[in-house]
Amino acid sequence: MPDKELNMDTVLSPAYCEIWDNSLLGVMVLDKNGIFRYMNRLFLLTDDLQDEDALGKSMVDFYPLERDCHMSIMAMETEKPILKKTVVYYTHKKKLVNSLCSTFPLMSRGQVEGVIHFSLNLQVSQRLMERHENGSAQMVPSPIPREKKQYRFDSIIGEDSQLKHAINYAKSASNTDFSVFIWAESGCGKELFAQSIHTASHRKENPFVAINCAAIPDNLLETTLFGTSKGAFTGALDRAGLLEEAKGGTLLLDELNSMSLELQAKLLRVIQERKIRRVGALKEIPVDVRFISTCNISPARALEENKIRADLFYRLGVVVLEIPPLRHRRDDIPLLCRHFLARWVARSKGSAIRISDAVYEILYKYPWPGNVRELEHTLKACLTLLHGSSIIYEHHLSSYFVNNYRRLTQGDGGTSSDARMINGQLLSPASKSTHNQAFPGPLAGFEDTGKICLSSTLKSIETIYIEKALKRAGYNISKAGRFLNLSPQALRYRIKKLGIHVAVE
Repeated sequence: MPDKELNMDTVLSPAYCEIWDNSLLGVMVLDKNGIFRYMNRLFLLTDDLQDEDALGKSMVDFYPLERDCHMSIMAMETEKPILKKTVVYYTHKKKLVNSLCSTFPLMSRGQVEGVIHFSLNLQVSQRLMERHENGSAQMVPSPIPREKKQYRFDSIIGEDSQLKHAINYAKSASNTDFSVFIWAESGCGKELFAQSIHTASHRKENPFVAINCAAIPDNLLETTLFGTSKGAFTGALDRAGLLEEAKGGTLLLDELNSMSLELQAKLLRVIQERKIRRVGALKEIPVDVRFISTCNISPARALEENKIRADLFYRLGVVVLEIPPLRHRRDDIPLLCRHFLARWVARSKGSAIRISDAVYEILYKYPWPGNVRELEHTLKACLTLLHGSSIIYEHHLSSYFVNNYRRLTQGDGGTSSDARMINGQLLSPASKSTHNQAFPGPLAGFEDTGKICLSSTLKSIETIYIEKALKRAGYNISKAGRFLNLSPQALRYRIKKLGIHVAVE
């Protein structure tokens, strides 16, 4: 994978394991000692390991091959991938298997951690071809069936003005056939918006096909998107890619900025010509598909860092949609919490659960780098610690969250003697009594005189924070409004009312 280091933690992460679980290829992961760390269902079935407790055991215990015939061992020793190699072997149950295999070393800081191995059973593929020629079956196996959620716009929870603007913009986009480019931080709900656009469009009866461009090596991503032609390489079959599978529907290119520039150039031609050519084929096939792309960094940054080709972005970014992060819509946190808890209660058929005011205060102050997804997982962690309680208190927060809260809200500052402790760890400083504090800014002098003009003081405080937000946002009204949780119209009204000078907008 060019410019990307594929390591053990990445390929065994929950997001990647979901991809491997639903792959049409057998997938297996070994550590550097040759110990099985992961095998998907297709690999277990192909290699007769479904009844064996193979995880945590050595690969050589199950394969009667010579050492130099093990692709995985060779890949670890050479630290180079082995691509599209045909391997014929017997399983430990004496079944003959003929597979087309690719093995990639997993590296961390220049050291081999293990390998990830992909295999296609050529015997099964050949039988499918023969059945197809006899008119009794389809040419390629259907994907492993799985339930797919169909999100709609009413699935999006929140009342924030920026979020509402994004929803309305997305609804308008769903009435057209233009390409949509969605950008937001991880965990904000990019696929939720993408599916909602598809479900509200005239293409809703046709497939919605999503692919995570960051999850698949480029050599596999090309064949996954474009398909293959029989004879393109050893064991290759005529197989439709996702661009064909999405015929008449929508193709979601998730994390487009992770796709190589070379593959982006090939995708650009598809968008221009509305035709594809399978890998190894000469004939072009027309495609009718709507493109929705997502990116976890801003388009400006992606273009500046050369993560996305400019000519591709201008074609995929006809409608550019930004989803605000959770820290910019903190007032939606109670709504989201009630939604997640109600959903969990409905599934478990348990009693209602609520959150204490103290925990709400903590959730409101936390910056949520993982956004809505992190909030959902934080609540799930609390639920595991309830032990019959119907209220989530501070001590139900996980140690992981407490550590993150301390790191992200207190910085490198030292601890104070009146800091609150939760689960034995510092969470946040307790409030000091007013006689030990000096009043800052517009309240200076209040302690001595005992009098202030409340109206003018509130205006001064409001002016200070608006000016700080404007300066931080480079005097961009929309961006400053997000810092203050105000709409651009409301912020302009306050600026005019307070007589604040805006240098540049």
